[in-house]
Amino acid sequence: MSWSEDSTILENSTLQERVVERVHSSGARVAFCHKPGYLRTYACFATNFGSVDDRFRIGGGDEIVLPDGVAHFLEHKMFEGIEEDAFQEFSRLGASANAFTGFNGTSYLFSCTDHFYECLSHLVRFVQSPHFTEENVEKEKGIIGQEIRMYEDMPGWRVYFNLLEGMYAHHPVSKDIAGTVETISGIDAPLLQRCWESFYHPSNMILFAVGDQSEEEFFDHADRLLQEKDLGPAPALEKIATVEEVAPAQTQVRQEMQVGRSKLLFGWKDIHPGLSGQDMVRKELVSDLVLECVFGQSGALFEKLQEANLVDDSFGGGYMIYGDVGHSAIGGDVVDPEKVLEVIRAELPQILSSGISEADIDRQRKAATGQLLKSFNSLENIAGSYCSSRFMGADPFEVVDLLNKIQPSEVADRLHDHVRPENLVSSIISPAQG
Repeated sequence: MSWSEDSTILENSTLQERVVERVHSSGARVAFCHKPGYLRTYACFATNFGSVDDRFRIGGGDEIVLPDGVAHFLEHKMFEGIEEDAFQEFSRLGASANAFTGFNGTSYLFSCTDHFYECLSHLVRFVQSPHFTEENVEKEKGIIGQEIRMYEDMPGWRVYFNLLEGMYAHHPVSKDIAGTVETISGIDAPLLQRCWESFYHPSNMILFAVGDQSEEEFFDHADRLLQEKDLGPAPALEKIATVEEVAPAQTQVRQEMQVGRSKLLFGWKDIHPGLSGQDMVRKELVSDLVLECVFGQSGALFEKLQEANLVDDSFGGGYMIYGDVGHSAIGGDVVDPEKVLEVIRAELPQILSSGISEADIDRQRKAATGQLLKSFNSLENIAGSYCSSRFMGADPFEVVDLLNKIQPSEVADRLHDHVRPENLVSSIISPAQG
């Protein structure tokens, strides 16, 4: 066996979930969640490398600056083998496979009802066997360029990233995950190989499975798989953070597109270098409670906007946290975005003055708890929550207990700390004229 330490058990009686995790001698964190009675099994191989990781160094060497879109480009190329792409083998095995790149990580995944261990072997092997050539990289630029242009034509995507561009002056979270046609033009095979060697070492990755399989059989198989390829010692990887000011870069970003109704998003940004683990989870939970109490569809503000026919059921929002930054985003399809903002700005002083009642906090806490319990019925959500939580040093199952420990004073402090009228940023997509 090649496990470097004893198993760690993560479990929660409220969620009735339990994950066993071990650290492999290769450096990989390997984990399994047993779900008796489930017909499908879900697995992912995830790396702690996302679109915001645009600067790094190895072993105290020179700083390496990456063009926007590298993590996403690398995800695309990982599926291409010497003879065929990785999707074909998954298809033959009757599995559904996919991959996605986010701000903080990249995941390769599959779900299946049969041939689980054949699928798991294929997953690990193709992620650990990249095939980059100048020819296939150049070809991919055209494919990704089409994807970029498709997202540029999606109003929901643009209103969100325009909001981020308004919030952040420098931080890469404001950049489109896929980059731009211009930035990906600078990507070549040696750069992809260097990023793969730096970020796809097992020490920067998680192999996770959830389903009704034998726990020990899974760990035995994972052990054999991870021993197949010796990728050497872990690189001394240092991610370099981007310094960002507290004040927003712009107060409003507007764009015209082919839409029937305007789209509005507004919110506030946070800068919190060094925040991690349970502190990060708690901040996200408290922020979501504040936003739901103030802007949620059961609140007085939404009722006022709806009675004036300014918003509909698409109106809502939440809080997103990405390492050293976070932000809220609230909005939806609206008839008159400026009028909506006018009402919100007029109401905020009274909301800040009167605060949030304990009854509202308790009601939203119960609703959030119910949503969390429901979400853990999804194998995909369990895997996603586990990987993202472990990458930021948190326990994925402590979320419900943390939610129920939040005090009204924390909600009050967070309301005044985050919802600052003078720092509000808005993004508007309006119907094209003419």
